[in-house]
Amino acid sequence: MVRSLGAMDTEYLKTHLGSCMTECLAEVAEKRPLDPIEFIAHWLYKYKQNEAYLKQEDEKAEQLATEREEAAREMERQEKMREEADRILREEEEKKRELIAQKEAEAQQEKPVKETSSMPGAPTLETVTEEMEAAEAAAAAEKPVEAEGEGEEAEAPAEEEGEKEEQEAPAAGEEISDFRHHRQKFITYAVARS
Repeated sequence: MVRSLGAMDTEYLKTHLGSCMTECLAEVAEKRPLDPIEFIAHWLYKYKQNEAYLKQEDEKAEQLATEREEAAREMERQEKMREEADRILREEEEKKRELIAQKEAEAQQEKPVKETSSMPGAPTLETVTEEMEAAEAAAAAEKPVEAEGEGEEAEAPAEEEGEKEEQEAPAAGEEISDFRHHRQKFITYAVARS
């Protein structure tokens, strides 16, 4: 039974104090202190403190490593956010440029008509819309038919009143029709040039 207790003590010492006891006894043999038992007690006590300190340092190192990884991930996330913001800003600038280009194109399309009417020597004319042109074209198409019918009836009185017409200034209606005729010619010329 004594042997079995000794074997158990030896087994305990090997599992729990194996490497540390070997180091401690090697140091006792090297330094040869006056009180080796007290030296061993202090050495084991200090060994335990050192072990706790090393364990804390390992935990701190692990925590630092995880914090570094989190910081790296945060930096990547912020970089992605910056890139996304830059991309959105670029897209908005492109849209603005497209709108400006579109407005300039519209202005360029309107510009030739305005330029031709503002050229020196060109008559100042009011803007003519398509509806107005269509109405004038319809009116012009109707006038020759009416003029032909009126012409036959008006030939005789025209000969009689020929002298009066030469002396009188043209009537206001004739000036307006002349103006419309010239205006129609100018519009046709401007459309042909563009």
